[in-house]
Amino acid sequence: MTTILETVQKLAQGRTFSLRKGHYSLTKTALIDEKFTVYEVETKKDPTWDASGNRIDDEQWKHSTVIRLTKLHDEEQIRNLFNLFDIRKSIDTEKCSSIITYHDQGIFDFQGNLYHATRYDEPFRDLDFWISVDHVGVEIDILDVYRLARGCLESFEYLGENGYILTQFDEHNVYATSLSEDRANFFKIMFKGHQNPEIPLNVLEKRHKFSPPEIETKDLYKSYSFSLGLMLAWVISATNNRVSEFPSDIYTNTNKILELINTVVGIAYKEGSPNQQLKELFKVFLEDLLQVQEDKRKSAKDLLSYKWIIESDKLDYEEYKKECEEYQKALAKEREENEKNF
Repeated sequence: MTTILETVQKLAQGRTFSLRKGHYSLTKTALIDEKFTVYEVETKKDPTWDASGNRIDDEQWKHSTVIRLTKLHDEEQIRNLFNLFDIRKSIDTEKCSSIITYHDQGIFDFQGNLYHATRYDEPFRDLDFWISVDHVGVEIDILDVYRLARGCLESFEYLGENGYILTQFDEHNVYATSLSEDRANFFKIMFKGHQNPEIPLNVLEKRHKFSPPEIETKDLYKSYSFSLGLMLAWVISATNNRVSEFPSDIYTNTNKILELINTVVGIAYKEGSPNQQLKELFKVFLEDLLQVQEDKRKSAKDLLSYKWIIESDKLDYEEYKKECEEYQKALAKEREENEKNF
């Protein structure tokens, strides 16, 4: 009978496994799932170096990474894990930084069991966790809604243009990062899928609250854009104590769309909230995301050029500049206090 080790050795031929258990300390359990465990880690190796070969000593310029361990069971599972890592590694996250970057993989031995280990850039909080735990009692900032929309659309554009087939798009494969670490791409997609156009495209058959009306699609990423529209409506509803009003059956009852749009636009830009000039622009954006007829939907590239996206991007940059100025003022005040006490 073939052992797990023999199966790993056979399937590992021609692949690179550079992740070493001895190079990292698994400092904290970040997430436990029935299929895997994610750990926050500290490196035991040399300090991080930037692209120019300069040593990075300032922690704020380092991307946090995590390691996911998946216990190995059988040949099909092992082959799928190896193939998925190959595809994730092939994604050029320099061109699309809205997709989580994978660095390396390895095989770890713990107490006689073998685990597939992958190291990738944090985040480990999926959108469901970010909304249901991090945002309990906290209304979502409309700029976070913008960041979610832009991150997903940028991913759709890149994946579609480069022949990647995303087989899952819901609240469990969109992740929240940290504004201090990766502000430009606060939300990222964890790629799950393949590049084989011969595999039947049946990813829409499993219905959930973000499903589009169609089950068969001519353009997967237009279908996912519809799902994104529902996702935006859901995060706004859920963080304003209105999640019970969110219809989870839009895919069977599209007559609810207009009411849903009016409701969430009113919540997002309620009377007295800032930037009221963007309210109608947001409504137009949502209406085109939630276009029922697939052949009339806009592409991700087109949606990224909408005025609501452009104007929100300007506001995001203004907020960033203000935060930088406040940070510099705080540093100056700290230096002044230190000089007084010296």
